[in-house]
Amino acid sequence: MDQQAKKHLQEEFDASLEEKDQLISVLQTQVSLLKQRLHNGQIGIELPDPNIQSESQVQSPTKEISGNEDSVKTLETLTQRVKRQENLLQRCKELIRSHKERSGQLSNEKEALQEQLDERLQELEKMKELHMAEKTKLITQLRDAKNLIEQLEQDKGMVIAETKRQMHETLEMKEEEIAQLRARIKQITTKGEELKEQKEKSEKAAIGKSSLHYQSS
Repeated sequence: MDQQAKKHLQEEFDASLEEKDQLISVLQTQVSLLKQRLHNGQIGIELPDPNIQSESQVQSPTKEISGNEDSVKTLETLTQRVKRQENLLQRCKELIRSHKERSGQLSNEKEALQEQLDERLQELEKMKELHMAEKTKLITQLRDAKNLIEQLEQDKGMVIAETKRQMHETLEMKEEEIAQLRARIKQITTKGEELKEQKEKSEKAAIGKSSLHYQSS
C-alpha cells in the first residue's frame, strides 16, 4: 500500500509539474508574440509612411495627433499587459520552485518516517521472535517437567510395588522360619519328654533293683 500511495503521489506531482510547464510555455509564447507584434507595430497601431501623406493627414493635423495619442496609449496598455504576463510567469516559476522544494521536504520527511517505521517494525519483529523463543523455551520446560513428574510417578509406583513384593517375600520367609522353629521346638519338646520318661523309668528300675537287693540281703 505504501508503494502504491507513493507512486500515486509521484504521478500527481508529475502531472502538476507538466501542467505548470505547459502554462509557462503558453505564457512565454504569448509574451514572445506580444513583444514581436509590438516590435512590428501589428497590434492595432498603424505607423504612418514618412514618404506619403494622405489628404486627411494634410487637412486634419488634429486627427493625426489624436491617432498618435491613441497609439501611445495602446502601447502603454500592451506594455502593461506584457509586464503582467511576465509577473504572472515569474510567480508561476516561483510557485513551481516552492512546490518542488516543499515536495522535496515532504519526500525527505516521508523517507525519515519510513525509516523510523521500518526500525519499529524490526524491533517488533525481534520482540516477537524473542517472545516466541521464550514461549517455546517455557513450553519445553513444562513438557520436560511433566515428563519428569510422570517418570517419578512411574518410579514411585515401581518402588512401592517392589517394596511390597520384598515385604511379602520377607514375611513368607519369616513365616517359614517361624514354622521351622516351631517344628524344631516341638521336636525338641517331644524328645525332652521322651528323655524325661526314660529317666523316670530308669530311676524306677534302679529303685526296684535296690529294693530287691536289700530284701535278699
